[in-house]
This record gives sequence, C-alpha cells and structure tokens, in this order.
Amino acid sequence: MLTLIKSERQAVAHSYILKGWYVMPVMPNDKEPHFDLIKRAHLDATNDTTTLDYWFSKDPEMNIGINCQQSGLVVLDIDYRNGGKFENFMLDTFTVATGDGLHLYYRAEPGASYRGKLGDGVDIKHKGFVVAAPSMHSNGNQYEVIHNIEPKPLNKELREMMQK
Repeated sequence: MLTLIKSERQAVAHSYILKGWYVMPVMPNDKEPHFDLIKRAHLDATNDTTTLDYWFSKDPEMNIGINCQQSGLVVLDIDYRNGGKFENFMLDTFTVATGDGLHLYYRAEPGASYRGKLGDGVDIKHKGFVVAAPSMHSNGNQYEVIHNIEPKPLNKELREMMQK
C-alpha cells in the first residue's frame, strides 16, 4: 500500500520503524501517552507502518514515543535542570537534544536488567518509553537528533554502572 507522508514527524517515525524500533503516539507538545489512540501506553507501541499512519491521520500533531525495551534500546535521559551531567558516558551513539539535556541511545543486552537512575538528573529508560525527535515540548522546544548514527552497545564501564 502506498503511504502519503504528510509531515516531517511522520517521516521520521517511519524511519524509526525501518530501524526496527517500536513507536507509539504521544500527546502533542507533551510527554504523556496519547490515550485517545492507545490504551496501554508503551505496551501498544508498534512497528507496523499502517498503524502508525492511522495514528497520524487521527492526530497529525502527535508526538512520537519509542518503546525502549521492545526496540532493544536502553536510553540515558540526562536532565541538566536536575543536576544531570554526562562527562563519564560514552557519547559516540545516537543522541537527541531534549531541550534541557540529552537522550543517549544504546543497544540493550537481551535479558539485561537496568537500574532506574544513575544519579541526580540521570535516568535510565528501558522498561518504558522516551519521547523522540522531532517531537515538541510544551515550552516550544523541539527534540532534535544531534548525532544520527546507530546506537552503540554499552561499553563495560557503562554497562556495569547501569545494570542491576
């Protein structure tokens, strides 16, 4: 079936599916799951482009979320306003500027269990989702990919810090 891509956001969501990632609708200009379109939050994420296009037909302004675990990802969510720093983290990976920090995407090890936090302002996202670029914050800032490469596996030091 031929799909008519109507926005940059929809095109990027398609590219995430092509990477093997599972996407979900998030409320426009927000971080909350779009419960008008899905019922079980990140558990309803999909890699089906027909479902994705249906969601965009219902709300072309929706933000995009990525189910981390289902996509084989673990993401460091660094928030500067909460004291987050990134000096000890491996930065040569898929990276998104969030408006007040960074999302560093890494390949998750199958079956691995990760902590919820690494410290002040540094959360570990694995069992859940992250809001993805080019979504919009409520303050008007846009999530922006700043290092567009494949997510790297965790190096030994970072893996030991992140795993339970």
